[in-house]
Amino acid sequence: MATETILSIDCANRWTCLGLWRNGPVGQMELNLGRRQAAQLPLAVEALMNLAEFQLSGVTAVALTVGPGYFTALRIGLAYGSALAFALGVPVVPLSSLEVLARSFPADGLVVPLIAASRSRAFSGAWLHGRQVLEEAERSREDLDAALSGFKEAKYLVAAADERLFSEGDSGGITVIPSASGTAAAGLGFERREEAVSPGGIRARYLREPGLGRSV
Repeated sequence: MATETILSIDCANRWTCLGLWRNGPVGQMELNLGRRQAAQLPLAVEALMNLAEFQLSGVTAVALTVGPGYFTALRIGLAYGSALAFALGVPVVPLSSLEVLARSFPADGLVVPLIAASRSRAFSGAWLHGRQVLEEAERSREDLDAALSGFKEAKYLVAAADERLFSEGDSGGITVIPSASGTAAAGLGFERREEAVSPGGIRARYLREPGLGRSV
């Protein structure tokens, strides 16, 4: 059986997160590219491959976060990642950006990843020991607390650094990490490799219609 080499690209949050997996984690990059993301993303992938001493031609699948998250950043990541997969002749593994964030914060309890949706709302879900137990949705802090009230386990609300997350208040109890983990995404891509689709079949999951409400 051939060894799988998974390249992951996560542009759903503020940072651009890349990861490489081959028989385990090989390398990762988390970069704050800002408005340079579209221009710098191909160079960042090339830099990761060079640091890991791998050739792009050896990649067997590209794992892409498809949302929810920042509309423009998701479009950049999906456009580049699917084009790269098409050029390499490999499939794309679609990943939830919330699940990748949850995997980036291993904890013995209920992990609740958050991504800003507006000043007072966030995209959220919940995972317990790697199993999803709360569906992904856009929620206010009040709605989130109500959705979590039935769980008795210790709760860990986690978000990548973003000043707009519940910026009007209700941000207490949230653990902030610098970014999602590139190798967490690549490892999840390896686990989900049987769910791979053709590059042309990848679709974003915004959990809201683009252009409705406050854009993030």
